[in-house]
Amino acid sequence: MKNLPNTQNQIQQNFSAQAERLIDMLFDQLCASCTQLLNLSPERLRIIKQQWILGFAENGITRIEQVKRGMSAMRAKPNGWLPSVGEFIQFCREDYHALGLPNETELYQRYQTFLGYARFNRHEFQYRSKVEFWLLKNLYEKCRKKSEDDTLKSIPKLLTEAAEKVRSNFPFEEIP
Repeated sequence: MKNLPNTQNQIQQNFSAQAERLIDMLFDQLCASCTQLLNLSPERLRIIKQQWILGFAENGITRIEQVKRGMSAMRAKPNGWLPSVGEFIQFCREDYHALGLPNETELYQRYQTFLGYARFNRHEFQYRSKVEFWLLKNLYEKCRKKSEDDTLKSIPKLLTEAAEKVRSNFPFEEIP
């Protein structure tokens, strides 16, 4: 037990090192799109990178696919200005509405409403689509005995899975 803090520190250092490498690679690409970065002092660039690492961590930008989406949107921008970390995070998030899906907040709100029906009156719940039926059914099956935090952590993964299914024309089951 005495070594636990050291192990935790090592894990945190490894995560920080990975995040730093990701941000370094991202900023190498951003320099090509936002040439203003080339004019920053190394100290200023280091501070900006630290803010981006924090922003990514605080907003759940953890997968390379998300960063690729952000870079794709960045390259499509009409001007060469560096976006704020918040703008870039928005670029990284998938537009679920374009696929007919709710966003994370909307799904969580619908799930909270669904919970009132789930045990005894599921057939009375007004599903908005077959995809929503699939989302709520799967979220309930995975999270009904879990904490709110665990449920909130499950939602992004489930939405990503649903988005992949929608894109591949997956035949969602009918609403009973």
